[in-house]
Amino acid sequence: MTREVRILGAGGLGRELFHWARASGLSPVGFIDDNPAALNGFDAYPPVCGGVAEAPVDLPILCGIGQNTIRVRCVDSLKARGATFASCVHPRAVVLPGSVLGEGAVVAPFAYVACNATVGAFAFLQAGSVVGHDVRAGDFLRMDTGAFVGGFAVLGDRVTVYTGAKVMPGKRMGDDSVLGAGSALMSNLPAGRTAFGLPAVRC
Repeated sequence: MTREVRILGAGGLGRELFHWARASGLSPVGFIDDNPAALNGFDAYPPVCGGVAEAPVDLPILCGIGQNTIRVRCVDSLKARGATFASCVHPRAVVLPGSVLGEGAVVAPFAYVACNATVGAFAFLQAGSVVGHDVRAGDFLRMDTGAFVGGFAVLGDRVTVYTGAKVMPGKRMGDDSVLGAGSALMSNLPAGRTAFGLPAVRC
């Protein structure tokens, strides 16, 4: 029996997640979005069934919002209303044995999670991202396409690793830290800081 879900966020990422969910054996029956016109002009998607404050929460929800600040706020609001959240691992993703994914994780096609990694709740691992062996990552991790986190790295909560960025093995990123697109982090990054460049420099 196919498991019905709703998708939080009807933007581009939410629409991608619709297709990943179907490939993963889930059946998305609607979107939750504060913009009721979010799907105008797009065919073949189920409707927006309401905003975060009033949409039904009788089915599990997949989180299709990428921006961490908005994602945290929406998830917290829905949880306060009694919502539960599903996870989605695309069949073309690889999650090796011994690794743990938290509640609400989304793992896109061709993402790779190596052995004995621990990734917290509501992680979003985009296509082609790599989480190395023995990595420890907190909740609301966002890794964009082609991002890499090397073995034994430690990432706090609400960390963002943008497109093509690399966290070298064993390095640390504190809560709410950001690594810019195409950057390489070769030293630890404190909480709340952003780094860019090759090697990445704090700013």
